[in-house]
Amino acid sequence: MKIFNQKINLKQVLIVIALLFLGNAGKIYLLHNVRTKSDIDFYDYFDHVSVFLFSAVSVISVLVSWKVINRIDTTNTILKFVKVYILSFLLFVIAGVIIDYVLLGIIMNNNEYDFMIRFINTMSVAFILVDIFALTSAFLYFRQSQKTTLELEQTEKEKATLQSQMLQKNLEPHFLFNNLSVLSGLARKKPEQIESFIDDFSDVYRYYLKHGKKQLAELKDELSFLISYMNLMEKRFGNAYQIENSIESTNGFIIPCSLQLCIENAIKHNKGSEKNPLLISLSRKEDTIVIKNKLNKVDFTLGTGTGNDYLKRQYEINFNKDVIFTETDTEFIVEIPLISEI
Repeated sequence: MKIFNQKINLKQVLIVIALLFLGNAGKIYLLHNVRTKSDIDFYDYFDHVSVFLFSAVSVISVLVSWKVINRIDTTNTILKFVKVYILSFLLFVIAGVIIDYVLLGIIMNNNEYDFMIRFINTMSVAFILVDIFALTSAFLYFRQSQKTTLELEQTEKEKATLQSQMLQKNLEPHFLFNNLSVLSGLARKKPEQIESFIDDFSDVYRYYLKHGKKQLAELKDELSFLISYMNLMEKRFGNAYQIENSIESTNGFIIPCSLQLCIENAIKHNKGSEKNPLLISLSRKEDTIVIKNKLNKVDFTLGTGTGNDYLKRQYEINFNKDVIFTETDTEFIVEIPLISEI
């Protein structure tokens, strides 16, 4: 159901109305007894000041209760509202009894102060102010619900944007152009390698298209894909860039193309040659994949950091985990957490 273009949970609204109805039923009964059996002086300023003071205490009780419950209960169910409602009522009664005793029993030195009577009186005031408890709790609850809904919608938009950027990056024209140039060179100089090049090229794009929109891929599939990708790089650069893979256990899942992005980043930002190849090592440390390469930076690159940002944001949004990038004087290190199960 929508009101003023905002999503409203009808069940939650009905529960709030029910609590208001019950609270007001008790209040009406209490006011009826006050009118028929008590001798309250309407023109006694002290009673009005007391009502104002207790109204402020009731609001503060709700705000304190909201803070306390919010720390204990991180969910956003209607039960949370009920908890705040009950706790604020109890806090008000406790604070009200203390304030009443300080004002009447100590400051005004009332020798006839009866604790039990004053406690019942404070309970009566709590029922009179039940609207404040319910409406303030409901306001805080629905405001958080709306905020949570907006944050979830924004997160989904970010996920869709990141997936689109990833697919676009993998299919960007210069990658296709570079590999077609390699294919053209092989046709002239090494025609016997054309078939294996096309096979690897097909495997790479098949993996892109199959896993581009998936949240996770098996580590063993990612490593197999990386072999095809590095075969393409070997056709292009020769043995200037080499992979040393010491990963033995391939259990676990990883965001698709994570390793490829790290390898691509190392190749893009570092120089390698047949005589002095750049070594890129892959290893596993418990539930973390570690990618290292020696630093031999190129003089100029047009890198935008999109690949690193993509990895970091995807792991934060989907799994609340961190991808750690570390650069020392001699090495660049990426630590990617593995996901144990889908």
